[in-house]
Amino acid sequence: MKKHFLIVCLGLALFWNVSAQEESPLNSSYLAEYGISPKILDAAASVLLQEGSFVQNLEIEIGNVQGNGTYKTQIVYDPSYKDGKDIRFLIEQGQFSKSDLKSLKKAIEKSHKLSRLSRSNLYDESSLKLVRSDSQEIVFGYRYSKNNIEPELKDIKKYDGQIFISNGILEKIELSSLKKLSEGKENFKRIVYYQRVTELKGYIISEIKESYTVKGQNFEFTYKTADYTTPNGTRVSWAGKPSSSAFFDTEKVVDTVNVTLGWGLPIFGKPATKLGFGLPRPVGINVIVHSQDDDLDFQGISVGFGDGELADLSSLFDLESSNIVQTTNTYFVRPDVWIFPFLNVSGIIGRADNTVAGNFNLDPEFRQGIVDLAPFLGLSPGDIPQSLPLNIDVSANIIGGAVTLGGGIGDVFASGTYQFIRASVEEANTTTTANAYVLLAGYRFPNNLNVFAGSMGQFYDSDVSGFFELEDGNILRYNVNFIPTQWNALFGVNKGFGKHWDFMVQLGIGGRQQLTAQLGYRF
Repeated sequence: MKKHFLIVCLGLALFWNVSAQEESPLNSSYLAEYGISPKILDAAASVLLQEGSFVQNLEIEIGNVQGNGTYKTQIVYDPSYKDGKDIRFLIEQGQFSKSDLKSLKKAIEKSHKLSRLSRSNLYDESSLKLVRSDSQEIVFGYRYSKNNIEPELKDIKKYDGQIFISNGILEKIELSSLKKLSEGKENFKRIVYYQRVTELKGYIISEIKESYTVKGQNFEFTYKTADYTTPNGTRVSWAGKPSSSAFFDTEKVVDTVNVTLGWGLPIFGKPATKLGFGLPRPVGINVIVHSQDDDLDFQGISVGFGDGELADLSSLFDLESSNIVQTTNTYFVRPDVWIFPFLNVSGIIGRADNTVAGNFNLDPEFRQGIVDLAPFLGLSPGDIPQSLPLNIDVSANIIGGAVTLGGGIGDVFASGTYQFIRASVEEANTTTTANAYVLLAGYRFPNNLNVFAGSMGQFYDSDVSGFFELEDGNILRYNVNFIPTQWNALFGVNKGFGKHWDFMVQLGIGGRQQLTAQLGYRF
């Protein structure tokens, strides 16, 4: 009985001891307690997320049923070189065939591809936990966040990470994945070794060992940092630093090959990101549905048949009191690209269905003259209408473009857009052009929710000529002159879903009533 009691007590003691060990530091975190910045975990996900420039000696071993092949190259990365959009690698002349060089270039591009939009603190803080601890080594486990990760780093969502701390110093981070990664990678494992830089404080990556299998081929990469320079230009030294110059056979000529990493746009995008500005992905495609009712103030109407002169009918109507509304439903696609962090250029192509409906009120004097003549025409004065109804349906193919200037400070943003639209109206055999100006200001709330307000001005051809083909074969020519509503107020919301999808709803009020819905995807 005593023996069982002692076992139970010992089990409870062990339980409370383990529970105490697994409890996270109060008002702190494991990383903070050991002086490890989250940037360390970012760098394990992508070596390009280190601060500064570096040179890596890379040895590659590829094994398959036909045997093993060993290659070596040297990788040079400098964030100031071509705005950090390119990475260079050095090879001994004649070492690679054209096909092998192409494969190597593609492999380096994919393994180092990085979006300038990638944020910091990529790991999921809630996943950080103590795996084991003894007098000499402590191991923590963690996962990377599944939200807001750029496509270039999408594989890290599947990584299981472990942080190894030996005698209070970060030794290495191990990343592995039992799930298949992009490009068909299986059995992935990466070990990232760190070296503490005592004179500058902090850590640099000293070595990376990575392995995986693709379609029966085994790939092994060994990266050894041979040179490292801080953003301020200070050369870093550390214990065991290899030589970069002794990596190649000095008797052979070394060639330099450039590899482009990700989009080259927007220009100056990386410096803007470093300054703390959040940028959307550079290229987008948007599907837009737009509906509006516009009050038209007609100034003149002229009609004619065939090649005859147009007769001015304006004096027959009280145009000022007439009520004519143009209803437009537009469906179009708008591809766009950010050229600079503050400048967006887009194209517009689509179709519009228009209905012009209302009543042209007869001029009182003209109508009274007809009423007086009604008995002589065999008509009753009550048969003479107060107005003539109008209902015309026309369709148009539209094409155009737009330029947007935008920016923000903190969560407040503003933009100004100019749009040019050219519409070919099929039934009326005419072409019209329109210029639109949109001024917006808004506030960015958490969870990618933006609320904005502003104004839109629409200015388009107010003197339109064309012709209709009548059923009897005659041609009715026309010329109309009108003044549309120019400015109205706008209110709207935009909701982003991750880094790619967004949905916008916009309401316009005033003399022009409008409703716009937009679904967009960014690459």
